[in-house]
Amino acid sequence: MSSSEITVRPYQPGDEDGILRLFNQVFRENDPGYRSRGLDHWKWEFLANPAGTQVVLGIEPGGRVVSQYACLPARVNLRGAEVCCGQGIDSVLHPDYRRGLKREGAFLKVAKYYFDHYGVPEVNAFGYGFPNKKAYRIGVKMLDYKPIAVPVETIARNLFNFKNDREVGAGQASEGEVVEIDRFDARADALWQRIEPGLPMAIKRTAAYLNWRYADCPSVTYRMFALTAAGSDLRAAWVLRPNWMGPPILAVCELIADAKDTPALARALAHCVQFARDNGQPRVETWIPPTSPIFDAVRERGFRVEDSPFNLCIKVYDPTLDAAWARAHWFYTIGDSDVF
Repeated sequence: MSSSEITVRPYQPGDEDGILRLFNQVFRENDPGYRSRGLDHWKWEFLANPAGTQVVLGIEPGGRVVSQYACLPARVNLRGAEVCCGQGIDSVLHPDYRRGLKREGAFLKVAKYYFDHYGVPEVNAFGYGFPNKKAYRIGVKMLDYKPIAVPVETIARNLFNFKNDREVGAGQASEGEVVEIDRFDARADALWQRIEPGLPMAIKRTAAYLNWRYADCPSVTYRMFALTAAGSDLRAAWVLRPNWMGPPILAVCELIADAKDTPALARALAHCVQFARDNGQPRVETWIPPTSPIFDAVRERGFRVEDSPFNLCIKVYDPTLDAAWARAHWFYTIGDSDVF
């Protein structure tokens, strides 16, 4: 069937089954160990997101979903204003329609619709993603992707290289208690409000966002912790994921701490490393941009900077946002990726 016969439109209730059939077929092609994505994950990812739904589909006259361009929206602090961004994920095309992308095929039709309707500053100030090598080349050449971190740097500590971890927790706060939490509450909002002014470009780590991203995720079990202060306020919060990407690696998906409160940061890092040792995770990894206020404090506590296999790109929709400025100010974490 010709791509000219395809209807392009946003997601409508009832499209889920067709989307999942397409998604699972495409991702199973070159991965014999692929585990099919279920409806509960899809609904969490795209319908429960507190920032909304941004999914565009290409549909044959008979109703079969053959292409998708999807983004995960998020609320962002951008120079003190609250705006929206969209993370490009799960862009798929049925094998019946694959051909050279120099012509407007079934995929570029849905991509163009997305950019025309969602790629405008009134909806999204910018889009971003972590494209693989092939998608990166296509995005830079045809979709005006701008590189932000190519590659993204990982801050890691290989625990088998160290007999002890005293340097990690040196000078750590003795006051307060490290507690594991099931859900974030207003205390997390207050913590983020204290930190946000020092992060002029960052997804807003409110309780609503953190609970959706971590506590409610149906496919991954995250461990969430906080350091309490007097009056039960939070001095820091962090989210851990054991066995990230398969190997026994502990990912620190979020590390929410005030750069000026180095004792609290040290207490959080010491807990992360001890958690890794106690749970058979010989390596700890996190993402902290080199321009972040806490980058040097973490690196100086025995963490090494290495290249990761990920690339971070931005697509700018707000004409007042410059890619070079974003490169110098964007705070991102492992949790901002789509590695669920």
